[in-house]
Amino acid sequence: MEVSVADDDVELFRSWTPVDEDLDGLDRATREMILRFRLGCCRTDRNRIPYYGPAGDVDEFRDIPYIEDGMRAHLLDVYIPHEAVVRAGRSLPVYIDVHGGGFVYGYKELNRNFCLALARRGFAVVSVGYRVFPQADFLGQLQDVNAAVNWLSAHAGDYPIDMGRVGITGDSAGACLALFTLAIQGDAGLIDRDGCGFGPTGLRYGFLVSGKYDLGVYAGGGSGVETAEPDMVRVISGDLFGSFLDAADWDLALSLRGLARCGMPPLFLATSSDDFLQCETLALAAELARVPVDFELHDPRPAKGESLGHVFPVGMPWLPESGMVLDRARDFTYEVM
Repeated sequence: MEVSVADDDVELFRSWTPVDEDLDGLDRATREMILRFRLGCCRTDRNRIPYYGPAGDVDEFRDIPYIEDGMRAHLLDVYIPHEAVVRAGRSLPVYIDVHGGGFVYGYKELNRNFCLALARRGFAVVSVGYRVFPQADFLGQLQDVNAAVNWLSAHAGDYPIDMGRVGITGDSAGACLALFTLAIQGDAGLIDRDGCGFGPTGLRYGFLVSGKYDLGVYAGGGSGVETAEPDMVRVISGDLFGSFLDAADWDLALSLRGLARCGMPPLFLATSSDDFLQCETLALAAELARVPVDFELHDPRPAKGESLGHVFPVGMPWLPESGMVLDRARDFTYEVM
């Protein structure tokens, strides 16, 4: 049965993701699979709307192009605690945020509540849009993130921030993009940085939430961590990851052990026992411990009758459990920066 979008839903859904406007040219089965995934995410994220409150004590600078090509995907938002704006100093640490969405879904607006929560904990936050598949594959998405980091370097003087204290955060697919951004920064052997258009980033720390990290399951290598991930990612994996894997050192790119050895900065990892990707975070933590890399892991078990699902600190930052994770992430970051 062909997937369709009800007319009264389209305008709402397009406020936080491409729906079907970028799917022309795909075979019918892939098109409908991606559309079904996007619609399912939209119906879940519709429940966030009542929690989209005013920024209050945070100044928002929205829809700034970091690549001048007119694409919505190449816009970013900057969140600055108002007190830091008033003080006009240059000491505010920064988190660059990369939203999740299975590599095929979402705009930066999905993470507004999360960015506000980080800003209220003493960070400037740069919320990055990027081209989702099929607009770009994994390599193109990494190039988008890198371009946003480079934009920040060029425009740091516009904001009361300290460019010596910049880190990256992401959730789900965004955490994967954040991890590989750090790995490319940390090991020149992972990929030809100049040839693939990656500039220097200078990222000092990371905060990764419920990520998909192990690409080995898509190429017959790596640790083979089994997850309950959506089948969609496996179906499109050749087109999604192919050009990156063609350009990368497989020994580094296709195993968590290889990634952990790519000169990682201190990392704060968050998951939960209800997270369908929990095992990937735990497996990454084990490899970081072998190196060792300075990291902290939070994997709470919810109280009886309650749930802490996938990316709960990002999707539901108002929860007490989310507040605890975000507070500890703040403390960890200030300790290691």
